[in-house]
Amino acid sequence: MIRYKSDYPNQVHQLNVSLSKHYHLLADGSIKWQIKEFDINWDNYTKTGRKHLVTYILRDHYSNCFYAELHSIDNMPLIHEFLYNAWTQKNDYPFYGLPSCLIVPGTTQKQFPSINRFISKVDTLNLQTPTSGFSSAVVSIRQWERVIKYFTSFYKDCKTLDDFQERIQLINNVTNTFVSSKNKVQSLQKWLNNNPKITEVGDKHSFYSHFE
Repeated sequence: MIRYKSDYPNQVHQLNVSLSKHYHLLADGSIKWQIKEFDINWDNYTKTGRKHLVTYILRDHYSNCFYAELHSIDNMPLIHEFLYNAWTQKNDYPFYGLPSCLIVPGTTQKQFPSINRFISKVDTLNLQTPTSGFSSAVVSIRQWERVIKYFTSFYKDCKTLDDFQERIQLINNVTNTFVSSKNKVQSLQKWLNNNPKITEVGDKHSFYSHFE
C-alpha cells in the first residue's frame, strides 16, 4: 500500500464518496441509524427498499481537517457541486482552497468521470489513484459516521436530513475542533497554524465549466 506524504496544509486532499451501510432516511426525513450493516453496494442498494444516505468527504492529508456532506441516495449532488462547496470560502468554517494533489479512488472516478475532465483543465492540480487500499478514507468515513450519530442523537435541530444539511458548515467546524486520546491537536487548528497554501476556487460558473 502506498503511503502518501504531505508537508503543509492543502498540498494533498483525499476525496471519497461512500454509500452508508448504517444510515438511511425515514419517510418523515429523519436520519435513522441501525447497528447491523446493510449488505449493499452501488449496484444493489435498491434491493433493500430503503432510502440510503451517502457521504461526500474531502480530507486534508497534512492536518486531517476535512469537509463533509450527507445526502440521500436519490438526491446526490454532482461532484463539482460538492467540490465547490468544499474548496470555496465559507461563512462558518475556515477550511478552503484547492490542493496541489487530489487523491481519488478508482471507484469514485468511475462514478464521477467528470473528475478527469476537471483535472485535465487545471494545470496546477495533479490526480493520484490509490493502487491498493485507501485506509485513511475508510477511517475518515468511520469518523464522519460517528459525527452523524453524535449530532442526530444530542441536537434536536439536526435529526432530519434537511436540518443537518442546513447546519453543515457549523457541523464541520465543530467536528474539526474535537480532540481525542490519539489526536491531541485539533485538526482545524493544525490546518490554520501551518500556513495552508490557498489557491482560490474562483467563481462558481467558471469552476463548473471545467467539468464539462
